[in-house]
Amino acid sequence: MSPRARQSWLVPLIVWVLSTAYMASYINRGWVPHDEGVLAQSAERVLWRELPHRDFDEVYTGGLSYLNAFGFQHLGISLASLRIILFGFFVAWVPAVYYVAARFASPIAAGGTTLLAVAWSVPNYSAAVPSWYNLFFAVFGMAALLRYLETESRRWLVLAGVCGGLSFLAKLSGLYYVAAVLLFLAFREQCLTRLEQRATRERGRAYSILVGIALFLFVSLVVAVLRSRLRLAELIHFLLPQVTLAMLLLWRESHGLAGSNRKRFGTLFRMLVPFGLGVAAPIAVYLIPYALTGALGAFLRGVFLLPMRRLTFAALEPSGNMQPLLCLAAVLVTVMYTRFPVHWFSKAVLVLALASVLAAAARSATVYQYVWNSVVLLIPFTVVLGAILLKAWPRKNGRSYLWQQQVMLVLSVVGVCSLVQFPFAAQIYFCYVAPLLALALLGVISQRVAAARFLLGSLLSFYLLFAALWVTPSFIYAMGYRYQPDPQTRRLTLPRAGGLRVAPSQAQEYQRLIPLVQDHAAGEYIYAAPDCPEVYFLSGLRNPTPNLFDFLDDPAGRTARILSALETHHVKVVAILTQPAFSGPLEPDLRAALTERFPDSVSVGRFEVRWRP
Repeated sequence: MSPRARQSWLVPLIVWVLSTAYMASYINRGWVPHDEGVLAQSAERVLWRELPHRDFDEVYTGGLSYLNAFGFQHLGISLASLRIILFGFFVAWVPAVYYVAARFASPIAAGGTTLLAVAWSVPNYSAAVPSWYNLFFAVFGMAALLRYLETESRRWLVLAGVCGGLSFLAKLSGLYYVAAVLLFLAFREQCLTRLEQRATRERGRAYSILVGIALFLFVSLVVAVLRSRLRLAELIHFLLPQVTLAMLLLWRESHGLAGSNRKRFGTLFRMLVPFGLGVAAPIAVYLIPYALTGALGAFLRGVFLLPMRRLTFAALEPSGNMQPLLCLAAVLVTVMYTRFPVHWFSKAVLVLALASVLAAAARSATVYQYVWNSVVLLIPFTVVLGAILLKAWPRKNGRSYLWQQQVMLVLSVVGVCSLVQFPFAAQIYFCYVAPLLALALLGVISQRVAAARFLLGSLLSFYLLFAALWVTPSFIYAMGYRYQPDPQTRRLTLPRAGGLRVAPSQAQEYQRLIPLVQDHAAGEYIYAAPDCPEVYFLSGLRNPTPNLFDFLDDPAGRTARILSALETHHVKVVAILTQPAFSGPLEPDLRAALTERFPDSVSVGRFEVRWRP
């Protein structure tokens, strides 16, 4: 067997084993209580035959609640079950990442990129939040589309569409992947038209006008999404990539594309129809119970209207520090456009310099933040650089049409899917798209990799080690700010906790709170608020209201509704979270009513537990 043939199977196998082992070491580490509570309580309510959005305020689209309920049925009702399912998807996702990377680089380079993607992804926060599933399905979909480019079989378009439909069912932001693929298909149609344009001089104006209108609507929709927080940081992080992709398509459309309207529309629809059918199929199946029970309105309200309230209650501006990015960008551009031999002494100096920065990042928050900020703005830079390369292609002979389409695919997906960071651009949200960035950057520089393999390999190793050594162990509360030793050191020993390893203070708090609530609950219902759905799940007691997060509730008549529900379900104990994550303290009239009706009380950490005889 030749060395190249051995690499073709040995490298991905080693990468898969290392990635799986690395993820397994973090699978039960850390939690954000309300995240776990939302996921677990939603799944349990599905087990009780409740329909998301109709019977309770499902925070996401609802499809993931059915998957998690399936896990509860077959793996046990425990937070660990949610993570086992996540781990299964991760194990399947790693080969898909490698498959995409291998389209642009050698097995070793593809393997290194895959390890980089893994280090910046799920191990940083192993909760089964839907944004990880958006990432999984985006990569699965890209792999299917790359296979479609190679085989031209439409079944891969259908599969890519199914990935989009399933991603939407996990979370509304799955639509970003669908929009990205539509941009890619428009680009592919332009490539196919350019290949065939020698046979005709006819130009279809109607098609070009329609493309322009569609791109204008796309950018307008992005602006509408961003309008509540459209500041400089949002303009750079989120709007610039979308405008760049739209302008690239418009520029190509206006420069020398010849083809009849009928032919161009036909080419596009032959791709859109199978992809669209794939997107629609899982969504249509999911909506059957809503249609049969007249609850489609509740679904549309819960999926498309309620999330708008999060713009007020859960918003965080992205980083605007561009100096670290400019330094890294200068290095990357130099690598791509300069051919120079690297002497062994220069290599040694480079390795020592990177090692020194890596070591300093553990001790200095300033150095740590400089390294972190050098990558969080790489998405708009990568999209702009890639668009420039694709725009310049007609004047160069070194790019194939296949390479153009492959690069446009990864650029579109990372550019549009980066919107998942809006409006809450916490550091972990960058990790939801960081693997897409690694693949897109590899695609953009793939034609220049040979020029400076050592330098690029050194940078890849540096950022891989930075994530593995200083980012992942610190957990999400210190992520992006500084390195700290892993604070999640205590097992949460509650029966439904699944052995999660959490901060000692949280373990002590919940291990006192849950037995206390259970002791004072005369029936199967309690009331816990605001924003603490984990109390219901960990105690095994039911929620008398449809609310998971209180800010999603209609404020009109809210106090009367809650008090009525407490009386109807004979609630004997309430747990009041004094420091809620998003909703703010309980309304004064509701708080006063609970104090009057539940006179006995005790404080447990951040909770005030009240009960009545």
